[in-house]
Amino acid sequence: MLFKRNKKERESEPRQLPNEPSFVARDTSFDGNITSDGEIHIDGEVRGSIRAHTCLIESHGEVHGGISAQYVVVRGRVIGPITATQVTIQSGAHVEGNVINENIVIENGAYVMGSITRSTLNHQPLGQDQFTVPPLTIDSEVDPENVLPMKLVK
Repeated sequence: MLFKRNKKERESEPRQLPNEPSFVARDTSFDGNITSDGEIHIDGEVRGSIRAHTCLIESHGEVHGGISAQYVVVRGRVIGPITATQVTIQSGAHVEGNVINENIVIENGAYVMGSITRSTLNHQPLGQDQFTVPPLTIDSEVDPENVLPMKLVK
């Protein structure tokens, strides 16, 4: 056959990451956990945890649960912890929960209530055939009694 590949050839080919992001639209409500090897945009409501390579919470998006990703951008509302290598909390965003990150940007006008902990993430390069969010190692212990809520204002 002209187009037939044998099984050994198919198994040796690396799995490609999705090219197109996944969306939870503005008029959508989702109960449960979401796992994606690529990018996910939330403009609706999610009640559950999200694990992805890149997670964008759009301006109408709302997440009630934890987010674990390499890159997180919050324009909407997150009620729950965020663990990521790079976190960007944009103006007008609302975050209630602890943020563990390696790098963070918090714009003027963003609301953050919770601890922000810089962490050294054990980097593992993302292979074409697998997606992993690296485990955390926290630089120091965080005493919840000594954490103050933070609100950035213009």
